[in-house]
Amino acid sequence: MSISIIVATVVLSFYLFQYISEKEQADKEEERFFQELMNGGHQEEVVVKERKCLDERTNVGLVLATLRRIGCEPETEENNGLNYAYFTFQGEKFAIESNDTCKFITIYDTWWHGISIYSDVENIANLHKAINYANLHVNCTILYTTNKEMEEIGVHCKRTVLFIKEIPEIDLYLRSILNDFFIAQRLVFTELEKCKVTENQ
Repeated sequence: MSISIIVATVVLSFYLFQYISEKEQADKEEERFFQELMNGGHQEEVVVKERKCLDERTNVGLVLATLRRIGCEPETEENNGLNYAYFTFQGEKFAIESNDTCKFITIYDTWWHGISIYSDVENIANLHKAINYANLHVNCTILYTTNKEMEEIGVHCKRTVLFIKEIPEIDLYLRSILNDFFIAQRLVFTELEKCKVTENQ
């Protein structure tokens, strides 16, 4: 029993160290991703490239195969050594960033809510409050960006998770993670409604 715990601890420590060492690169890619989003790049406008190798022995292949098993048909794009899989799950558009040198993937749910940059100060402040509150209670990170061309403040979610073939029932694992994004959305909308009720009292 104790040997199993030691082995599990060593394996988790290895993946945690790898995650930390690659976090800086991931943050840079995330910033680039949102910059492209704010500059008008959207999933429908992506020039899709089908990856030649869908072998589940690669991390990218595992992501694509798992998406297909949960009923999604991903479209892919490669950029600077990273693979982006765009897909729809339960009517919501997601993107997964992955590569074959990292055992972690980052999932994005972009622009699922937005308000005008010319909204009342109270409305913008309420959005900030709702996002801050929700971030304390959900398993993903909620953030917002401002697109001056669209004159809109957009709300997004992201989450970085371990994704390896050793995870049992990995399709259910991915479904569970994606469902967390919907929980985050509902919490933000609930908090925004509470703010409106408070203001009207």
